[in-house]
Parts: sequence; C-alpha cells; structure tokens
Amino acid sequence: MTTIAQSFESPIADTLRPSVRRDLFVVFAVAVATFALASLLELNERVLAVTRPLEPYQIDELPITFLAMIVALAWFSWRRSRQMLEQANLRIQAQQALIQREQQYRLLFMENLSGNVLMDPSGRILLSNPAAARLFNVEGPEALQGRSIGEFYADAGEWRAHRARLLEGDKIELPTLQLRRQDGSDLRVVATLCRAPYVGGDSELHLYMTDITELTRVQHDLAEALRENRLLSQRYLQAQEDERRELARELHDELGQSLNAIKVDAVAIRDQSEALPDIRRGAQAIIDLSSHVYDTVRSLTRQLRPVALDELGLVPAVQYAVDQWQRRHAGVRCEFRAEGELQGLDERVNITVYRLIQECLTNVAKHAQAARVRIAIGRAAGRDVLSVSFSDDGRGFEPGSRGQGLGLIGLRERVEALGGRFELDAAPGKGVRIDVTIPVGARR
Repeated sequence: MTTIAQSFESPIADTLRPSVRRDLFVVFAVAVATFALASLLELNERVLAVTRPLEPYQIDELPITFLAMIVALAWFSWRRSRQMLEQANLRIQAQQALIQREQQYRLLFMENLSGNVLMDPSGRILLSNPAAARLFNVEGPEALQGRSIGEFYADAGEWRAHRARLLEGDKIELPTLQLRRQDGSDLRVVATLCRAPYVGGDSELHLYMTDITELTRVQHDLAEALRENRLLSQRYLQAQEDERRELARELHDELGQSLNAIKVDAVAIRDQSEALPDIRRGAQAIIDLSSHVYDTVRSLTRQLRPVALDELGLVPAVQYAVDQWQRRHAGVRCEFRAEGELQGLDERVNITVYRLIQECLTNVAKHAQAARVRIAIGRAAGRDVLSVSFSDDGRGFEPGSRGQGLGLIGLRERVEALGGRFELDAAPGKGVRIDVTIPVGARR
C-alpha cells in the first residue's frame, strides 16, 4: 500500500510533458515536410488549376477553410488534453487521500487496545485485531477468522438474542458482557454491538469490547470488604452502646447510691452539729459537693445512654434531648416534628437516629452559628422506611473539606451499617441539610 502511494507522488503533468513535446515536434516536422513536398510538386498551382473553373462556387476558398479547421481541431485537442490532465490529477489526489485514510483506519483498528471484531450476519468472524485475539487467548487474529462469535459467549442464548436485535437494526451497549476465553476461563467486557449495512444489501456485525475482568474482580473484592467492614462497624457500635449502657447503669446504681449515702451522712452530721459551726460548715460543703457530683453523674449517664430511649421510646427521648439543648441555647429556635408509626422500632434504629440528632445539635452549637434548626422524623403509612431530616440556616461549610471532621463520617457509617442512605447538602453561607432514610428492621 505504501508503494502504491509513493508511485503517485510525482504529478502526472511531469510524466506527460515529454509526449506533448514529441507530438509538437511531429506536427512541426509534418508541416515542414508538407511545405517541401508542395513546393517541389507545385501542389498549390495544380489545385488552383483544378478549382479555377469552379470559382463561381467558391471552391477555391476550401484550402483556407481546411486550414482554419485544422487550427481549430488543434486548439480543441489542446483543451481536451488539459482537461484530461486536470481530471487525472484530481483522481490521483483523491486516490492518495483514500489510501492515506485507509492506512489511518487500519492503524486505528490494528493498534487499538480494545478488541474489535467484524462478523458476517451469522456471527462468523471476518476480521479482528490483535487486542481481540489477546482477549480470547488465541495466537493471533488469523486464528479467529472463520469462527463463530457465539463460541465465546458464556450463554449461547444470549448471543442468539443479541444477533436477532442486531439484524433488526438495534445498537446494543452492555456495561457487562460475560464471555469465555479459548481455554474456558471467564472474560468480562464492556461491549458495544452494532450492524453496518451496505449498498449491496449485505451487512456486517461489529463488536467492540474492553476487558474488565480484573476490574470486576477488584470491585467484587471491594464490595465484600465493604460489607465485612460495615458488619464489623455495626458490631463495634453495638458493643459500644452495650458498654455505654452498662457503664451508665454502674454510674447510676453504684456511684449514685454512694453519693446519696454520703449526702445522707453529711445531712445527719450537719443537723447534729448546731453547736459546732466549723463542723456544720464542713458538712454543708460535703452536701453541696455531693449534689454537684450527683448532677454531673446524671448528665454523664444521659450522655452515655438516654434512659428515656429505653423506657419511653424514640420520640420522647429525642424530644427531651431537644428541650434540654434548647434550654442551653436559648438564642437558637429549634423545631422538632415526628409523624407516623414510630413505636416498636429496632433498638439499633432508635439509637442511630438518636445519635444522629445528638451529633447534629452538637455541631450546630459548636460551628453553625445558626438562628433556626428544623428536625423531622417520619414513617409513611405502609412503608418500612424511616426518614430523618435535619437542617439549619447557619454558615455551612464545603462538603469534603478537611475541616469537616469525623462526626459526619461516623454518622454516615452508622446509617449505612443499617442499610440506610445518608445525604448531605451543604455550602458556605447556605446552612446544612441532612436527609437520612433507614429501612426499618434492616439486616446487614
């Protein structure tokens, strides 16, 4: 193909010019020979002698007429030769462009890293590139010619369905197509199949494919690892909540009773030491300190494990937490709304929702500088999906920024460990909105 292209590199005019010069020389030589012969034989006098009797018919003007006709024919021949020369040059240029374009397409086809296969309407392979041969684990493109593409389909029925669609003119795009290599091993590709009709009524089927076998395996491994990590995270959170519950119970039962005993003894000492002012003041100090420590223990107990969540359920526990937060932050208006059937939910769901709202309120107090907060919990009738929404009108932040912290990441992990969906919408100066949906009774 390169040899053909090189043979057309010199313009055709350069090839034809020597023949034109030769033809002109022949014409000139014939004219000189004719003049010499006419002079020798006195042809013009003889012609005049013959045509003089026919002068009334102007026959004597024929030589000049023939001369003019000869000149006109010569000019016409020259014009036609120029036109043929131009047309030949245009055809050669078009042929050169066609050869160059064919070389480009052949290079794209043969050097493409993706597998390309051309087939007849029955699926018999007519042409393929080296990448396709490597995908099917054969020695070369020649080893694929004449074989049916259906041999490499993992499911022969799938190939028949694809072929029927292609013959109807459909274009098939497949994110995953399962094939088999020649040695029987699995091959997964991203594939596009299409039909290319021709003027003669025949057509070709084209298959373009990219190997994603390793990518699919890695994705499967990552999905399995993610599933195991979520299961581990869920168990860790459950163990953490159990430990918090146990610690809260110990603080309430053991430390609370001890503080009450200390306070009772201090009250008795105070009441029996009216005549001893120093002892009475010391006893009162012990009473005040034990009351303060007891209040601190109660606050820690509520943070570790909300008693209302175990005794009253999700909505009263959240309402109590919101009221307590509102009293500490009177400058922020907090609205809470609960709708639907929210009783009898799984303990993991209850504690996840509670921790979600608790963490969001903590973030508002620390960072948001908001004036209004809205919290909503709902469950549509007949649906086993719990929805939670939280929004504020604070200063917001850029999602994904390094200053975002681990709180929201932990919330996302909690929600996704239950099979839920966590959506965050935030922007600087536009507040924060969090929407969460959790399948009720989800098992992950």
